[in-house]
Amino acid sequence: MGKQQTSSFVFKNIYPRFRHILLLGRKLYHFFMTLQTSFSQRPASSPVLPDAYTVLNTSTFDSEMDLHCLEGEIPDDIEGSLFICQCLGSPEAFMVGDTNIIRMDFEGKEPRLTNRLMWTPTALARHKLKNTRHRFDFFGLMYLSPGMGMSSYTEGLYLLPDGRLGVTSDVDRPWVIERDSLQAVTPVGRRDEWLPMLADNAGEVMGGLFAGYNNSHVLYTDHEKAEVFLVNYRLKRPGSGHPVKLIRWDGYHDFESWIVVDGNGAEIEIKQSIHELVFTRDYILLADTAFVAGTEMFTPWKNLKLPYDKTVIYIIDRRDLKSGRNTVLSKQIVVDKPCIHLIPEYENPNDKITVYMLHTPATNTAEILRSYDRDLDGKLFPKHLTGYGTLPVLDLSSVGKHVIDVPRSQVVGSEYISEMPYCWGPYLYTYMGRQIEPYHGQDLFIMFKGFSRDILPKRIYNAYKNVDARQVPLEDMVGGEGFHHNNSICRVTTKDFAIADAYVFPDRTLLYTIATLDSKDQAGAGYIIAGVVSDRAAGERSSGHEYWIFNASNLAKGPICRLGHESLNNATLFHAVYIPRTVAKKLDQKKVSYQIPIRADYPREDLEKWDSSILECFEDVIWPLYDHSDPEATQQAKEIAGQLAAPGNRG
Repeated sequence: MGKQQTSSFVFKNIYPRFRHILLLGRKLYHFFMTLQTSFSQRPASSPVLPDAYTVLNTSTFDSEMDLHCLEGEIPDDIEGSLFICQCLGSPEAFMVGDTNIIRMDFEGKEPRLTNRLMWTPTALARHKLKNTRHRFDFFGLMYLSPGMGMSSYTEGLYLLPDGRLGVTSDVDRPWVIERDSLQAVTPVGRRDEWLPMLADNAGEVMGGLFAGYNNSHVLYTDHEKAEVFLVNYRLKRPGSGHPVKLIRWDGYHDFESWIVVDGNGAEIEIKQSIHELVFTRDYILLADTAFVAGTEMFTPWKNLKLPYDKTVIYIIDRRDLKSGRNTVLSKQIVVDKPCIHLIPEYENPNDKITVYMLHTPATNTAEILRSYDRDLDGKLFPKHLTGYGTLPVLDLSSVGKHVIDVPRSQVVGSEYISEMPYCWGPYLYTYMGRQIEPYHGQDLFIMFKGFSRDILPKRIYNAYKNVDARQVPLEDMVGGEGFHHNNSICRVTTKDFAIADAYVFPDRTLLYTIATLDSKDQAGAGYIIAGVVSDRAAGERSSGHEYWIFNASNLAKGPICRLGHESLNNATLFHAVYIPRTVAKKLDQKKVSYQIPIRADYPREDLEKWDSSILECFEDVIWPLYDHSDPEATQQAKEIAGQLAAPGNRG
């Protein structure tokens, strides 16, 4: 017999009240912790992070501005557009909240910067329903409406086969945005093509309308084969399966998918996350990465667990992905040290893969600074840093170069770069031509977040100090004045595998993200652009939020240009993609046809089980905003979305 259908009464009246049960522990714990800190003085500033930094940004909405050259000169051999994904944050978490897409067009003397809020059905519902029984409440790393679903963050930005961009998250479907309008136009995949992160009763309580989906935030396109790979998986829970579904997509049609199995035909198990899915010409690499989130969103008195001290990689032969099959075989290899990001060289001669990994020991990148956290001296942190997420690693990190022999399922060679003052907390990497062409071992540009005992919460110190293998004695790091190493960018040459060039940012300057900018002069080395916020603003025309441009062949010289504007305000900048003008012209010739009909993806009969406010939300805003069947209704939906975007209505 099939499962008995839950009545509409439960969805309308019972599940919404589950929020009180789920929130009870958080609220009680927060109340008692607030009592303990209410009579303690809180400093106004941090010796490490700038006062201009903000976790929550409600002032950035649809806008355009010309960026001033505050210092230096804008190179005249840059042309094209840089796209950046920005999470505007919430009052308690830097990577939960609305998403803003930035486009920076390099034309003329001053680059033109455009901001556009990215509206997905979930984002619209979170704002439209905030005064109803189905409102979304903040739960640590997400907003949740029990019985309906969740809303979290987006961070990735990737070039798709049809020339549009994909905006991605670890816990939601990717969304396609237009490069010109920066508007979200369709999800990648129908709801029924994705496995929700929870099944059965637990999944129903968490909500199926806006379900969360465990996946990799990476959406790289193999432009040689016109293929995109995605992964969708469930973590193992008592009484339920843990399938890992590998998806192949051509950018135009329905998904093809296979369940990944081991040599015995059993489903593989992901124990942490697949934060980054990468591939070579013949192989796909699924790495179980050190980004771990669990039930601490409901039980904040428990710390996130320390990630595993090694990285398990599942390797799949792309030639085994046959139509008509339900499963695909994988080989498992283990790399010493945990990692968060990795990139392999595209070619795999003699079935050997060379992969570069950003190793992050003694940390968990899912941790955030809480309002009641105290530093090692027992002092509270400045209020504006609540929700800050890039907390110090508790050991020197490294960049690894590993050679994998696929037939033997072994790592046959490993090299590591681990140097002070740079290698503290590797965060993002990039290289010239990233996402435009395959990676063939070009120089890697890696950003490191640095280390300072002054931004280290005692809670984090106690949770992650006990690691078995340590490069730097803990006492050296935190004893006395301890270490203080700020953010840095390093250029790593992959042939001799060494740091060839580097730049360390000044104190009280926070590095958000980096991207490469090609030079239209083929003899030029290109540039690195960095999104920063600094208390050392470059003059009166700077808000402290700036973009610094470096010569890619001479990082140590420092920025050759600093761009900014009086009203520029960034929260957290994540991944970026740069598209040169010549490439953009070719992309503009591509046929665009992929579209998931939103009315069919969210059918009326699915919506009627909830309160009438849900159906009204779809009828008034969500359906007309995406299907364009009624121009007048679409215009009205845009006006409603604009009202929801107003600074006073967000946060």
